[in-house]
Amino acid sequence: MELSATDEGRHLPGTDQFWGESWYHDFAAADGSYGGYLRLGLYPNQKVAWSWIYLVRAGRPLVVVRDHAVPCPEFASASDDSQVLVKSLADSAHAGSSTWEPVQPLQSYRIWASGNGVELANPADAFLSVNDEPETGPPVAVELDLTWTGVTPPYAYTVTTRFEQSAWVDGTIRIGDDSFTVHCPGQRDHSWGTRDWWLFGWVWCSGRLDDGTWWHSARSIVPKLDIFQAGYIVTPDMTLTPVSEVGIEYALDADQLPRHGTLTVGDLVLDWEAQLPAPVLLVSPEGKQSRFPRALCRFTTADGRAGAGWIEFNFPDGVARSGQLEGN
Repeated sequence: MELSATDEGRHLPGTDQFWGESWYHDFAAADGSYGGYLRLGLYPNQKVAWSWIYLVRAGRPLVVVRDHAVPCPEFASASDDSQVLVKSLADSAHAGSSTWEPVQPLQSYRIWASGNGVELANPADAFLSVNDEPETGPPVAVELDLTWTGVTPPYAYTVTTRFEQSAWVDGTIRIGDDSFTVHCPGQRDHSWGTRDWWLFGWVWCSGRLDDGTWWHSARSIVPKLDIFQAGYIVTPDMTLTPVSEVGIEYALDADQLPRHGTLTVGDLVLDWEAQLPAPVLLVSPEGKQSRFPRALCRFTTADGRAGAGWIEFNFPDGVARSGQLEGN
């Protein structure tokens, strides 16, 4: 897939019920002390948008600002390659307001957001939401202003309409009365097309090691049937090399949150241990459920390198909750 500046903006929707477009951004401090992720998902054929802000800090409750019932903004295309559309949500019931804007298309991206969320002392309580209603917990106000600056040009998938980019993340976050500065590695992606969260499972991961190695990986979780494996490694000299083999070993706790395992991205082998979970419960229009456990993790290699990043699983009802899936 060839990318242009306009690919940062919205694309003409398809007709499928589950056609969607999303902008996904995360960040993870190298020492694992803080991190978070944000997602804006538009579902024009359902006339709704999903807005997520999930923030984690060591020794502190998970902070959630989530709304799955935001009215989907009307579609408008960019007028030319230099006029990339700005995405915004204004004063939704739970998500508050946000602005999603490419500063320099395919290189840097800025998100400003504010809203009233909740604190979850037990992250697994995120799975208890009834009928996709907001989570219940002590209220907390959130405001953030963050910019993702790519370390290489975006990696465009060849089999689907999507691109990923490893990035440095800078800015500020306020949670209640606490404010702090963000400067750490992160990841962003933009995808558009039919995405049925309740059809099959997957695992996605990205992070950075202390020697300057970055990685990204994604693969389906369908035992005995390899549908999709893809990713890349960025070496310390900033050379990006695509990979086509992704293996995963994983174990979950009683709440189906990630615990630990091994991830293989090409020839990079990473042991991982979840430290700060931030899960989501996904409910389809027909009432089907999928558990979507994400976690900030510590990653280590056999030669002594270490780093941090995010791992994500999608577990629709009926998908195996632990196991081992090797690369091709």
